[in-house]
Order: sequence, then structure tokens, then C-alpha cells
Amino acid sequence: MTKYLPLAELKDGMVTTDPILSGYTNSPIISKRIVLNARVIDLLKKHGVITVPVEISDEQPEPDEILNLPEIRPILDETVKKEALDGIRNIFDMVGGAEERKTTAYQAIKQLDDIVEQLVDTLNAETKAIVRITDLKSYDEYTYHHSLSVAVLSIAIGLGVGLSDGEIKILGRCAMMHDIGKMLVPIDIINKPAKLNNAEFVMVKKHSLDGYNYLCKENIGDEVFRRGVLCHHEKIDGTGYPNGLKGDMLPIASRIISVADVYDAVTSFRPYRSPMPPAEALELIMSEVGRSFDYDIVKAFVDKLEFYPINCCVELSNKKRGVVTDNTNSMRPVVRMLESGETVDLMGIKNLSLVITRVLDGRRLK
Repeated sequence: MTKYLPLAELKDGMVTTDPILSGYTNSPIISKRIVLNARVIDLLKKHGVITVPVEISDEQPEPDEILNLPEIRPILDETVKKEALDGIRNIFDMVGGAEERKTTAYQAIKQLDDIVEQLVDTLNAETKAIVRITDLKSYDEYTYHHSLSVAVLSIAIGLGVGLSDGEIKILGRCAMMHDIGKMLVPIDIINKPAKLNNAEFVMVKKHSLDGYNYLCKENIGDEVFRRGVLCHHEKIDGTGYPNGLKGDMLPIASRIISVADVYDAVTSFRPYRSPMPPAEALELIMSEVGRSFDYDIVKAFVDKLEFYPINCCVELSNKKRGVVTDNTNSMRPVVRMLESGETVDLMGIKNLSLVITRVLDGRRLK
């Protein structure tokens, strides 16, 4: 019987029932039928794996060979990621927290600005901005990780559309704080494991205005920065909220953040739904160009995101699994099938009916 266990509950002698993929790149790390030991568990930890499918059995089969893959380097190293999450926590903790916490606003903003500079340096050195979203189990952790992911994506897009250094800095800060107003929404609504009713949705929709008002009250940032936070749910056609602004009335930061925000939200695991496959999420975003999103920003977004990295494992619509071997066409890559060894070019005429339905990982999300 297969059971999915977090790393902390793994023990020597447990056996994996499926291949395990990196939490950062979805590249294979180890094959199935591996006997776990301290070295293997440490490898999984370094690659950001969250849960592992294991067989509960008294048998001790011989371990298969660990795949000989190059060292996986996530786009953010653990030090930068930890500093970024700590900075986001610090600024979020000020909202609705103890009075003494509010005196740390200057330090928290300074920390965020330092992090933005690190993110810009990192993304300037990358040809692709790759964000891998992990299965986050609590409201707080989801909020923090979502804010960081949106910041990484937003900075990548900002670089793609040629923003100045000063604009990038404001954009990064706005992105990390775009959901600051959600800390003023009741936690039971934010964490509700089901679709919100109309009254609850109205309360959640207030978060962008609540965040703006809080920043004004605490004198955090300038008006350009605050409006970036205020307008991240506005739409190009004027049907967004809170003020129904449209077109060039929207700050460039909010237009960028809105794309990153939607993509990260729909591709993240939440208690009430499974994540949307990358291709489906991209189709959603492209379908909203001219209504919700700016064309040039969506184009930069597509150019800066690698949807199916080389060596990532995918499942096709025919339920067969394979490994991406060529992603020159980012949405229709070449896949080597795991069972047959056949190479399938998804751009080929006979394969046009096949689509990638999900990227496989250690959790095998249904």
C-alpha cells in the first residue's frame, strides 16, 4: 500500500513506490523502488521535496540506481528564499499585530528593498524565470510563499518590458506586499476550504483598498507604491476593483502584478481545488488579454517563464507518462515516453490531439 509521508516521518528502510521529482524543477531525482536512507532523505530535502510516496512493507528490496542528473540549482537559493520570506512575514506581522510591532515598519521595508535587489540580481543572470509552487499547508505559509512567487514573476516580467531600476524596485516591493490587506480579512474566510459565498467574496474584495489605506495610515512608501498595491485587481477594460480604472489609468506595477498574481494563484495547490496545469493557466491568461491584461505584459510573461523544463516528468491526456527532452516549443515539447521509450513530438501532426495534463511530482496531485 502506498502512503504519502512528509520528510520528517521518513525512516530508513522505507521504499518509494514512484519516481521522485525535484520540488524546484520537476526533474527526476530518484526512481521508484528506492530503499530510503539518510543520504537519500537528505537529497530529497535539498531538492525541496515535500512528501514522498512510500510502501509500508517488511520487505527490503535492493535499491535501484539513483538517476545521474546534474546538480539542481533553484532560481532562489535557500538563504535568499529564507531572507525574503522573513521580510514578508515581518511586514505582514505589523498589520493587526501588537502595537510595538508597528514601530518596525522602517526596518521591514528596508529588508524588503534589500531582498528586491537580490531578486533583481538573480533574475538578471537568468534567461528564464522559473517558479515552482509547492504544496503549502497553512494560510500564513501560502500567503508568504504566494507573495514571494508573485514578486519573482513580476520582477522577471518587469525586466522583460524594460522597466528602469527604480521602477523595478517599486514593482518588487508592491508585489511582495500586494496582498497585505488580506491580513485584515477574517482568517476563517481566507482559509475557507470551499467556494466563498457572495458576502464573503465582498469582504475579500476589500483587501486591496484595506491594504492601501493601511499603507497610507502608517506612512509606508510613496503614492506610486501604494497605488500599485491598490490597483492589482483592476482590469484593462475597467471591470476590475476597487475603482473600475482601465487602460493607461492603471499603474504599470499593478498591470504586471495582476498577471503574476493570477498565474501563481491558479497553479498553486489549495485545500478546495487542485492546481491548474501550466498550459491551461497560460490559456486562461492569454484569453484575458485586452480584458484583464495588457498584451505586452503577457508577452513578456510568456517569454520569461519556462513551462516544461528539460527532464521534467509529465502526464499526457492518454494517461501515459514521459520526460521532456526538447522544449524549443515551450507549450508543445518533445517527450520521451517512460514505458515504451518512444519519442513523441507534441507538435507532430499525429500528436496534435495529445496535451500535457499535469506535471508530475512527489505528491501526484489528483
